[in-house]
Amino acid sequence: MGFSRAAVEELSALHTEPDWLRLRRLESFEVFERTALPDTKTDEEWRQVDLKPLSLDALRPFEQPDGTASAEIIPEAAAVLGQRGTSPVAARSERLDGELARQGVFFGPLWAAAQDHRELVEQRLFSAVRADRDKFAALHAALFSGGTFLYVPDGMTLEQPLISQYWASASGSTALPHTLIVAGKGSRFQYVDEFIGPAGVETTLVSGSAEVFLDEGADVGYVAVQRWGTSAWQFANQRFHVGRDARLRMVDLALGGRFARLRVDVIMDGPGGQAELKGLFFGTGEQAFDFRTLQDHIAPHTQSDLLFKGALRDASRSVYVGSVRVEKDARGTSANQANRNLLLSEKARATSEPILEILNNDILRCSHGATVGPVDPEHLFYLTSRGIPGPVAQRMLVEGFLKEVLDRVPVQHVRNLVEQELATRIG
Repeated sequence: MGFSRAAVEELSALHTEPDWLRLRRLESFEVFERTALPDTKTDEEWRQVDLKPLSLDALRPFEQPDGTASAEIIPEAAAVLGQRGTSPVAARSERLDGELARQGVFFGPLWAAAQDHRELVEQRLFSAVRADRDKFAALHAALFSGGTFLYVPDGMTLEQPLISQYWASASGSTALPHTLIVAGKGSRFQYVDEFIGPAGVETTLVSGSAEVFLDEGADVGYVAVQRWGTSAWQFANQRFHVGRDARLRMVDLALGGRFARLRVDVIMDGPGGQAELKGLFFGTGEQAFDFRTLQDHIAPHTQSDLLFKGALRDASRSVYVGSVRVEKDARGTSANQANRNLLLSEKARATSEPILEILNNDILRCSHGATVGPVDPEHLFYLTSRGIPGPVAQRMLVEGFLKEVLDRVPVQHVRNLVEQELATRIG
């Protein structure tokens, strides 16, 4: 079928979506049709991306339903939502339909929320991650398949995390999950997006985008871990709006994909807002990671602190471009940005470009920095001189380098699976 209006209509009909959502999909598809692919020679944002190996015409627009998804049993979680492509959703939690629902919490598939909670979904869906950003964003808005909606009402505190797991089960197709989170005033909770893909040889187009809105005084922990397959091309967007006196703690963990591009925009909308932003990636083979971050300070007296760390071996590579923007009314801003890269082979490559744009001279701090280099030979010598074998010593140093980010993951389930993956990759 390919990417077509008929495919959009069919996907919308699978879950009997309301007319407003179907029309929004179709409007986004019109944007997709009239928008060209990024010009990697002239468009500065795409200049370091090679799109030639990606053929959109060869991809199926979405995965057909093939049974019911499963949901993993995770004892520490308040609820686990499992999705696979467009298949029916599975949920594991007695609390989800009982205690949490009675207290006004909604945690479920996005298509169901579009029907049952229109007043919460319609005005926000794709208002932050806009379809007109580029051709891939338009395709995502038109053909997002699967997705999660979380609403936590004012003053509600969830002691255990909520976890959404999404599986792309078929190579050669498109898997574009979308997350929409609304955190009420003074709410407190932790949420995890986990994206998993097949290890097939056929190209897969994936995303894993999110829109997160923090109302006044909300305290939200958001973790996204992507383990897409080795043939996956990821084009994902995350956009966070941080309101007055709200606090965001975000961790992005990137392990999979042939090419994984992630854009993270944090908009400091309200005075007194705080954002702690962490990222971790590990590349092997010929993997390529592309990170673009924006810390946009609009309101006064806001704080943001960003640290992205990664290790690269074999012929893998990474690009990081980060911007800190202090708007003209954002007096009293405190912002920091750092990108650290560890090269574990001579063929690995990392490029880092931190950017500051300051339009107000009444700020507390605004700093940035980047490093690219191999394992410190003095540290390695110190360990080996004390009888530790070279490979073991290098593994210890790499694990120590990444530990600063991994320790910020608040969910043990996620830390365990990432530590296992890193142990395998480090060797």
